[in-house]
Amino acid sequence: RAAAAMPSSLLLLAFAAPVCCLAFSTPQHLPQFSAVPALRCVRGPPPSPSFPSSLKASGTEDFPPQGGASMGRRAALGAAVLGFFGGMRAPPPAWASGGKLRLDDAALAKAVKKDIVENQFMVTGQLTRGLYDEKCLFTDEIDTYALDKWIDGTQKLFKNDYSHMDLDGDVSVTRDKVEFRFTERLQFNIPFVPLKCPLAGKLVLTRGADGLFTSYKETWDDPVWKVLLSLRP
Repeated sequence: RAAAAMPSSLLLLAFAAPVCCLAFSTPQHLPQFSAVPALRCVRGPPPSPSFPSSLKASGTEDFPPQGGASMGRRAALGAAVLGFFGGMRAPPPAWASGGKLRLDDAALAKAVKKDIVENQFMVTGQLTRGLYDEKCLFTDEIDTYALDKWIDGTQKLFKNDYSHMDLDGDVSVTRDKVEFRFTERLQFNIPFVPLKCPLAGKLVLTRGADGLFTSYKETWDDPVWKVLLSLRP
């Protein structure tokens, strides 16, 4: 079926490629991606142990005034995970510099799973920024992007009512990385011809010495050419 659709798929791809490139385009080369705009963060001493229980994802909310009680979506992870183990309340995780959080493995798995299930971060760009190093690089089977460029490009290219991602299995957390399998149905935000395709694969998030993610690496189950040939209006 893919062979029969090859001519039309190639025409659709020729139309879609410039739009996809514009979504993630940057005037600078990859080695300069390290100059990512610094994350604005809440100043002052670390929050008190009375944390809200929700996890905030990056988005369009602004930060509150200095000393505010909550952090906007563009802020780092704005809450600690509260739990009870053996009937005792777990202490909040330690805050790292720059508004980042260092979570234990169980809390980190929960935060990543929230980004997948609730925030749909791989198709909306709404990730929990506090889990990522600001110099984290995002790599898929096509190219590599800086943090802000990935967020902006993902939102422009895939954020719509059709695009959706699902967790395929569980989230695995070790000292060095977090990984999970995913399935997606994607619709490209292309004028006049919103192309669609399915996608499945594995995502590996490499952790640095401070526990923050320093690398995002997508590996697709199918080769790029096969994914491109699956594009349909």
